[in-house]
Amino acid sequence: MPMRVLCCLLALGWSAVPASAQSAPPVRYLAAVSPGLPTEPAPRVPVFVPPAPAPSPLPDKANDNTKPASPPAGVGELPKARSDSSQAVDPKDPRSWLWEYRLAGFGEKDYRAAVDALFTDFETRFGKKLEPGSKHRAGLKVSTGTVGLTTPPALTRAVIAALVARGFKPEELFLVDQSESRLRAAGYLPGAGAASDELFEGVPVLVLERGKYYDPTTWFYDSPLPAPDSAQQKYIRNEFDWKIKTNDRLSLLPVPLLLDVDFWINLPVGIDQPQLGVSGALVNASLNLCNNTERFMQNPATGAVAVAQMAAIPELSRGLVVTLLSLERYQFIGGPRFNALYTESEPTLLMSQNPVILDSILFDRINLARSHARMPLLDQPAFLDYARQVGLGDFSKSRIFLTRLPK
Repeated sequence: MPMRVLCCLLALGWSAVPASAQSAPPVRYLAAVSPGLPTEPAPRVPVFVPPAPAPSPLPDKANDNTKPASPPAGVGELPKARSDSSQAVDPKDPRSWLWEYRLAGFGEKDYRAAVDALFTDFETRFGKKLEPGSKHRAGLKVSTGTVGLTTPPALTRAVIAALVARGFKPEELFLVDQSESRLRAAGYLPGAGAASDELFEGVPVLVLERGKYYDPTTWFYDSPLPAPDSAQQKYIRNEFDWKIKTNDRLSLLPVPLLLDVDFWINLPVGIDQPQLGVSGALVNASLNLCNNTERFMQNPATGAVAVAQMAAIPELSRGLVVTLLSLERYQFIGGPRFNALYTESEPTLLMSQNPVILDSILFDRINLARSHARMPLLDQPAFLDYARQVGLGDFSKSRIFLTRLPK
C-alpha cells in the first residue's frame, strides 16, 4: 500500500490491526503449578483481566464535604419502645427487657442517679430485690484488660453504693478481674508497694491470675484446642517430642462467682476485637473470667463457640442478674489495644439481664462509628447466634422491650 494512502487512512481513524484483535480483552498468563509438586515448566493459562479504570484523585480531607457512607439499615438504632407481647415474647422474662438511661454527665453523682433508677425499675417490674440472700455476698465483674479503656470507677462506686443501700455491707461484696497490674492501673487496687489492704471503697478485690480462686479438679471448661506455643515451647516440642498436657486443654472457672454469691453483676466496656468482632458483655462474662483463654482470642471459630458455652454454664449464668454497659468510652478500631483516636463517647448507660442484646447494640454502635470514619464494617460476631441458641437471650430488636429513663 503506498505510504501516502496509508497515512490518509490512519488520519481518518482506520487501524491496520485486525478487528478481532482490537476487541480482544487484555490477558496475562499464570503458571499452573500444583502445591507440593516440582516447579517444572507448566502450561500458561490465560486469565481475563478487566481494564483498570482511570485513577481518581485522592480526596482533599480539608475541603471534603461529602457525607460518610451510610451504614446498613438499623445500625446504631436501639429497639423501638414496645408495650405488647407480640411474636410470643414473654414480658415477664427479664431477658426480654433493655433499659437505656441518658446520663447528665459521667461523674459519680450522675452514675448514682442512673444506677438507682435502673435498679428500682428492675425490682418494681419483676418483684426481685437486689438485696442479700442466703449467702450475703455479691460480686462485680469489672473490665480492666485494656489499659486506658476500663470500667469507669464512678460507675463501679455507684453500683457499690446502690447495693449497700439495699442491705449489703462493703465486705460482703467483691470486685473481680484477671490482672493485678491492670487493676492497679485502672485505680481498683492501690499502687504497687502501697502499704494498704487490697480494697476498693472498702470492697475486697479478687485477682484471678493468682490462681487461688480456681479449682482445677472440679470447675473448668475443657476444649481440645491447646494453648498456643511460644517459640521456645515449639522448639522443645519438636526436639523432644513433648506431648501436650491435659491441663493445657483446660480453662479454669472462677469459683467465687459460681458458688459463693447470691448474684453477680457484669460491668464490661466495649471494644472491637479482631478475631471475635467485639469484646463486651459476653466476653467479659466468659473468656475474661477464666485462665488459659488466649487460645480462643486467636481463633474466631473456636473462640465464638467458647464465648457462648462458657457464658451459658448454668452455675455462672444463673447468678448473673444484670449487665450494665456504659458508653462513656468505647473503641471501634484498633482493638484490643487502646487507641484514643478511635474512641466514641455517648452519655448513655444500658442495662439488661440479656448480654446478647447488649453486645448486638455495641456491635451496631461500633459499625456506625466505623462508617463515619469511612472504615470497612465488621461482620456480625458469630457468638451472638451461638449465645442465642444456648438460651442466653435474643438479639432480634423486634423481640426486646425497651424502657427509657429518666421518663
